[in-house]
Amino acid sequence: MRGEVITVGSDGCVRIWDFETIDTADIIDETGLLEIEPINELQVDKNVNLFSMTKMSETGNNFWLAQDANGAIWKLDLSFSNITQDPECLFSFHSGAVEAVAVSPLTYLMATTALDCSVRIYDFASKTLLTQMKFKQGGTALVWVPRMVNFTGAEIIVGFEDGVVRVLELYDPKGLTIFVGRKKISDADIRLKQVFKPHTARVTALAYERDGEILATGSKDQTVFFFEVERDYKPIGYINTPGPVCQLMWSPMSHLESTLLIICENGYILEAPLPTINLEEDDHDVVSYEIKDMCLKCFHFSSVKSKILRSIEIEKRERQRKLKEKIREERRNKLAAEMGEDGEKEFQEEEEEEEEEEEEEPLPEIFIPSTPSPILCGFYSEPGKFWVSLFGIETEPIPEDIEDPKAYSIENARRKREHDKLMKEVEEIKAQKREQIKALRTEFCKLLEMNEELPTHMQFKRTVSLI
Repeated sequence: MRGEVITVGSDGCVRIWDFETIDTADIIDETGLLEIEPINELQVDKNVNLFSMTKMSETGNNFWLAQDANGAIWKLDLSFSNITQDPECLFSFHSGAVEAVAVSPLTYLMATTALDCSVRIYDFASKTLLTQMKFKQGGTALVWVPRMVNFTGAEIIVGFEDGVVRVLELYDPKGLTIFVGRKKISDADIRLKQVFKPHTARVTALAYERDGEILATGSKDQTVFFFEVERDYKPIGYINTPGPVCQLMWSPMSHLESTLLIICENGYILEAPLPTINLEEDDHDVVSYEIKDMCLKCFHFSSVKSKILRSIEIEKRERQRKLKEKIREERRNKLAAEMGEDGEKEFQEEEEEEEEEEEEEPLPEIFIPSTPSPILCGFYSEPGKFWVSLFGIETEPIPEDIEDPKAYSIENARRKREHDKLMKEVEEIKAQKREQIKALRTEFCKLLEMNEELPTHMQFKRTVSLI
C-alpha cells in the first residue's frame, strides 16, 4: 500500500488516502484546511472505537489487527476487492477494570460486569465468551442468583452506577439446557427479566439472605434496601447508613439468628436483624419505605496506632527513669560513705550539671487521620463476632509544609547537620573530660583525707602545690 495513508478513528471507520494528493494540494483560503475524499473506506461495526492498528506479519496479504477501545481486537481485510473478507472480531473483553464477578452454582459459567456498560457470560470449558448484553449505564455489582431462589441456576442480578438493579436470565435460544463446552456464542443469550431502581447512586453490594427469602442492596447513597424475593422482589423498605455501603453479608446457617452485616467505607459497620415482612397486599397508603424502628448495632473503627506507640514510649521512659534513680541513689550512697558531707556536696553539683545537660524529648503526638481508613472487606467468624480488613492503617501523618521564608535550603540544612554533628562530638569530649576531672577531684579528696590522718610531722603542707 505504497503512496497511501491509513487512518482509523473513534467512529469505527478505516479510511485510505492518497499521499500524493495531500502532498501536492494547494490551500485555497487562509484557514489551512483541505477537504478531500478517501480512496477507500471500511466501517468495522457499530459501537466500535478504533484506537490503533498494526499489519499482520505475513507477507503478501492485506490483513491488519485493529484495537477497539470498547474492548475488542478485530481482524481487518484492507484489500478492497471482490473477495474482501468481512471484519472479524478475534477477541472481545471488557474495556477497563472489571467491577464484579460471579460464578454459576450449577455449571462452569462466569458472569462479569464493568463500567463499559456490558454484562458478559464466559464458559470455562470452551474458554469462550458465550454472550453479552449492553446497557446505558455501567455495571458495579453482580451476584448469581442462588438455586434456592431459582433452581435452574440461570439467573443473575446486576446493580448499575445509576442505582438500577436488573434481574437477567441466561437462556438457550435453541431450547437446550446445558451450556458447557459449546463454542458458538449464539448457543446462549441474555434477556431482561425484571428491573427496579432502589437507589439514587451506584449500587455497590447485593446479597441474598441465607434462606433466599430477602434480597438486600447497598449503595453509595448510604442506604440499604430490602426486597421480598418470593413476591417478585416486592420492596420491604430501606434503612439509612452512616456512610457509603461497600459490602453486605448475611450470617451463615451456623448462626442461630439471621442478621445482615453492613460494611461502610468510612469505618462504620452495622448489624441489622431480619426485616419484618408485611403480609398485606395493599401498601399504597405507605408514605415512605424507610424503616425507622429497626434495632441496629453500630461499630466504628478508627486508628489507635499513635496512642499505642505513645503508651509504649511512656512505659519505656518510666523504666529508664527508675533505672537512673537507682543508679543515682547507689552513687549518692557511695559518695556519702567515702567523702561524708563533701560527698553530698559533690553529688549535688553533679545533679545540677546533669539537669542542665538533659533535655527530655517530647512524647510522640497522637495522630488520628482526618479521613478514616476505608474498610476493604469483612466477614462473620462466629456468632456475634466478625473480622474486617482496613486499608491504609500504616498511613503516616501528612508532612508539615515549609512556610518560613528563612527556612534552611537543602545545602544549608546539610551543612548545619554536619555542624551540629561536630558540636555534638565536642560536647561528648567535654563530658568525658568532666568525668576525668571528677575522678581526679575524688582521688585528690581521698589523698587529702589520708594526709589529714597522718602525724603532723609527716603531713604535706597545704601551701605545697600538688597540681
